[in-house]
Amino acid sequence: MSTTYYIANRKRKKECEEFQKFWEEEWFPEITDKLYQFCTGTNGEIVNKDLAESITEDKMCGFSCTPLSDTLYEEAFLTVNKSGVFWHKCEVEGVLLNSLEELIKFFSKKANQETYSLEDQNGRVCTLNDLIRELSGK
Repeated sequence: MSTTYYIANRKRKKECEEFQKFWEEEWFPEITDKLYQFCTGTNGEIVNKDLAESITEDKMCGFSCTPLSDTLYEEAFLTVNKSGVFWHKCEVEGVLLNSLEELIKFFSKKANQETYSLEDQNGRVCTLNDLIRELSGK
């Protein structure tokens, strides 16, 4: 099993999550509702409920998810698998994080602890101590 770890900017992540919630719970449902209202209100031979369903399923399915990417707030820095530990080329605030020593040094600064978090590929936050324990087992 392979696990990739990310360094995430907390403020940016929160902003992206808020936008995602807005997109999925307000914006997209409102657009599809208006489309259905118009098409079913017209109820013509071409413009009708079937057209609204076709557009929603075929043309708008790509719009149901937010256009923002996780890469806006997180960057992979480490992959751990049964073959070993692989450091990615990761630079944060001008600091290259390509070793455990550099990561510890980076997180020794309180400002970095407040701004950034460590997460696994599933978005679960882990502490630096958790990561060190994981790496000591490899």
